[in-house]
Amino acid sequence: MVALTRQISCLLCAALVACAAQARQLEYTESGTANHQFALGYAVPQPVMSAAPVNGFRTYQALDSRLQAIALGNGMVRAQVVGQTLAGRDIVAYVLSDGDGLTARADAPEPALMINGGIHAREWASPEVVAGLLERFDAHTGQGGMVDYLLDNTQIILIPVLNADGFVHTQRTPAHVLESTFTREDPPNRWPRDGRMRRKNMAGVDDDLATEGDGLLGIDLNRNNSPFWARSSGSSGAPQSIVYHGTAAASEPETRAMQAAAALGPADALHMYIDVHSFSRILFGSDTGRSRRDTVTRRLAGVIGGATSGYGYDPAPPGVGIGTTEEYFAYTYQIPAYTLEIEPGPNGAVEYGGNGVSHDGFILPDSEVARVRDELAGAMLLGLYAQAMPPHMVAMTVRDATGDVVFDGQWTADGAGRRVLAVSRASTLLVGARYTVALQFDRPMRVRDAGGAIAQYRGRNVPLSPTLRLAGVSADGQAFDLALPSTEAAWQQTGQVYADDRWQADITVPQDDRLSAPTLLAITVQAQDLSGAALDANPATVADWAAGWSGYEDGAGRERDVGGADRSMRLIDDGSPLFPTQATAPAGGGDGGSGVWRPVGLLVLLLGAGLVRTRACRRR
Repeated sequence: MVALTRQISCLLCAALVACAAQARQLEYTESGTANHQFALGYAVPQPVMSAAPVNGFRTYQALDSRLQAIALGNGMVRAQVVGQTLAGRDIVAYVLSDGDGLTARADAPEPALMINGGIHAREWASPEVVAGLLERFDAHTGQGGMVDYLLDNTQIILIPVLNADGFVHTQRTPAHVLESTFTREDPPNRWPRDGRMRRKNMAGVDDDLATEGDGLLGIDLNRNNSPFWARSSGSSGAPQSIVYHGTAAASEPETRAMQAAAALGPADALHMYIDVHSFSRILFGSDTGRSRRDTVTRRLAGVIGGATSGYGYDPAPPGVGIGTTEEYFAYTYQIPAYTLEIEPGPNGAVEYGGNGVSHDGFILPDSEVARVRDELAGAMLLGLYAQAMPPHMVAMTVRDATGDVVFDGQWTADGAGRRVLAVSRASTLLVGARYTVALQFDRPMRVRDAGGAIAQYRGRNVPLSPTLRLAGVSADGQAFDLALPSTEAAWQQTGQVYADDRWQADITVPQDDRLSAPTLLAITVQAQDLSGAALDANPATVADWAAGWSGYEDGAGRERDVGGADRSMRLIDDGSPLFPTQATAPAGGGDGGSGVWRPVGLLVLLLGAGLVRTRACRRR
């Protein structure tokens, strides 16, 4: 049926050839002045047969060889053929993961995150950026940072070149195009469309640029997707249109390969999707009408777009219902999904000193390629980290001046989607005494600059150290919340599992009468990870994505996708619940307020007593 449909489509295409005016070949040059030339104002990029990254573009063959070699040499990278193009080329997805299907602490199935590249043939920067991300993972595997965290806790699916046939076609004639006028366009502009400027796949098209009759044919793979296939003027039913949507949703092998790649996640575990394009320097992301999902999508766009230098990437909603892959993932799975249009900006290559000739925005100068590849790889890496899972505190240990442990609390897996807190206590805190507090988190919480100092991730501005407070209830029933200043505070570069997942500081218990014999005493922790996400205030429930975060609570126990202060570490426990009732919960801020709270009930399990009383509690 698919073959028959394609034959009918080709016959229709032939019948519409008359709609195109006579075509002519044009040439991009650096400074030519002939009437058949576009003078870019810089050297015309030529694809380079180099496996290693260069300051320029690599050939399809070089990129493919490079990424296949990484998959063979890195046990955390698996190459998976997910389909074939019309010309029989393999469409390869690369799955980056430790392969066990569980998060590092075995408390949940691994979420999946997907990035697609090369859907439009002429957008050479897209495969370079996606390949650059995979190369960054390979270079940093085993170094204990963000890359290892993601490999241990997620499945990342990368497709560097979806439209392989079209990409190869553009690289055959890197300086030449076929210009035609399609009279059914509005207005009927003369656009460079085939050769270096081919956008669509190669359906009904041969490899010879001199064949004028097929120059406008092919299917726009970014209009070939449900749920909005053929639903608006943003796509076209005319085979010669630059936005021709094909004969049916997912009619093209490339579209079906993309869906097969998502199934590797599996698809119902997806937390984010990005489709990398050029050009405009903008992040498109549809609103699906699910308010929490839409809010997180906008917030995450700011995180990704802000992690670039110089220009920045502005989040903006696209026209609704044109059949893009971003719409497919946003509506089908209710996840943050984006069309990332990388630089240059709307004015094209003029911002690099170019002449601003027709469509030069798709021809990034060689001198800009390495920077763009590295910069966007870093921005997308931050997006993957931010949307994998919300951060949570794993453990707290408090030692006295002699080094003896006076408190130790550890969250561990307790079945799928749950954690249990085991607590041991040797004594309470003494007023005026000095202690050392060590906090462990589930991820690398900070990055370091070239000199080894703790630094902000590009585009972020988060507090670099956690904030500690003492909160509880005094002997006379008075609730209190006191600042707990820290000194000698430092992130531990070696960490416990990852670099900088552990923070240690000295504290001195303040002089306050309410601390003389409290019935409840906890150290509360306010912290943000390197992306700016606040802690999951209730680590007992493992967070998961469901058009918003389930199990990701603020400081009042509410699922609001913003997190809050962790109050789970109780040095004196009166058995009250971790969170107040909604009626007494503070309103407003991201952590539900960091002030006084009055809990009422908590299950405590007594494990035994000796010369020093030790208790352990389990929370669900």
